[in-house]
Amino acid sequence: MDTTLFMLAIQALCVLVATTLHEFVRAVVSTLLGDKKPKTDGRLTINPAKHFEPIGFILALLTGCGWGKPVETSALFYKNRKAGVLMTAVLPTVANVALAFVCGRLLKLPMGYWAGIVLAYLVRVNVALAVYNLMPVTPMDCLKVLSVVLPANTYFSYLQYEKLVQMVFLLLLFFGYTSVVFQPIISLVTTICLL
Repeated sequence: MDTTLFMLAIQALCVLVATTLHEFVRAVVSTLLGDKKPKTDGRLTINPAKHFEPIGFILALLTGCGWGKPVETSALFYKNRKAGVLMTAVLPTVANVALAFVCGRLLKLPMGYWAGIVLAYLVRVNVALAVYNLMPVTPMDCLKVLSVVLPANTYFSYLQYEKLVQMVFLLLLFFGYTSVVFQPIISLVTTICLL
């Protein structure tokens, strides 16, 4: 098999692992908080096909920033709505950083060349997914965090412009301009995971 195609296959696999982990953790957290929607929707699974979102997948391969199909949750089931929304928004990102850290530790063990490539790319893609989720645009998790931490009037005022912010963000991402801001953060977190 051509090395370029093999590398692309490894990258695709790592993106699927990272996005599946992210959405599965969201489904698990929401379910543990009493939400029945993720299970009813068939999202309480580690099957990558259930969490696959084609546009987010392609963007992850082309730009390093992507996403899986967001798990729909219902805060109506949470005993503490604000805490529940925060946990379902933040813990998937924590899981991605944790996997990056574990892969960084595994890279210190003796292994074959391709195993090292897979682990290194898993570190990179999980860190990138975590960092880009700091953007307050759909489908990133920070928008849910804002819904809890901002006063309601401020949050709803922001939502009036969110689609415009999202379009500008995607244009900047597609043309490579977001890397000016995000690349140093991704590099720093990746370095920490590899220490």
